[in-house]
Order: sequence, then C-alpha cells, then structure tokens
Amino acid sequence: MNDWQKRFSQKMELVRDVSRERFAQFARTDLGTVFEEFREFTFQQGIQPTTPIAKPGIQTFKFALTENTFLLLTFRLKGLEHCEMLAEYFVPKHEKIQPISEVMELSDVDGEWVRGMFEQALERYVEVCVEAFAGKNAAAQLAGV
Repeated sequence: MNDWQKRFSQKMELVRDVSRERFAQFARTDLGTVFEEFREFTFQQGIQPTTPIAKPGIQTFKFALTENTFLLLTFRLKGLEHCEMLAEYFVPKHEKIQPISEVMELSDVDGEWVRGMFEQALERYVEVCVEAFAGKNAAAQLAGV
C-alpha cells in the first residue's frame, strides 16, 4: 500500500469503529434495558429468556418454551448506519414460519422502537405456538384477545 492508501484505509477504519461503537452503546442501553423488562415477564410465562450471542455488531436474545420451541430475536449492525432486527421462529408441528425483519437508521433506534420489536416478535411467537399446539380453531378464538 502506498501512503495515500494507508491514510485512506485508516480513515475508513475510524468510520467503521465509530459505527460499531454507536451500536455497542445502543446494545448496552436500549437493548439491555428493554430485555430486562421482558426477561422477568416472559420467565413468569414459562419462557426461558437468554442472551446466547453478544458480540460486536450483533446481539441475539432467545425465548424458549422448550429445547426445540423458541424465538431468536437478533439485532445487528447493517452496514455503517442501519440496525436490523430479525425474528426467527422455531416451532415443531408448524409449517415454516416467515421471519420478521425490520431495518432502521441506527441514529433513530431507541428504547421505544426496541420495545415494539420485542412485542411484535413475542406476539407472533405465541400465536404460532397456539396454532401448533392447540390448533387453528384455538388460534382463531384467541385472535380477538
């Protein structure tokens, strides 16, 4: 690499570092706070909440009814300026469940957005579990609840 390329590369690394630090701050504050709010409630409902993946640029939360029945809720840095939320559902006895994916400007994400993502993902999880274990009729009865 010539001198210009080295300087350019260093500047790009600084940009990436700033973005990763912004995501890390978001993970420590908004994600951590909201997960704690949901941890106790979901535990009381018989769901085991854990954080199986926490590394730079990615934070995953797992909500498990059983070993094979769970929701993975992942927030990740996408590019330099976006946060992606991905909710993946693993429920035996149910056809493949379409994941939920949302992307938001990292500068706009906050606790309210995170709370909405947790609520949306968990609501879909319980609906899928009702369909799988109690049947579609039960799911239709609960649709108004």
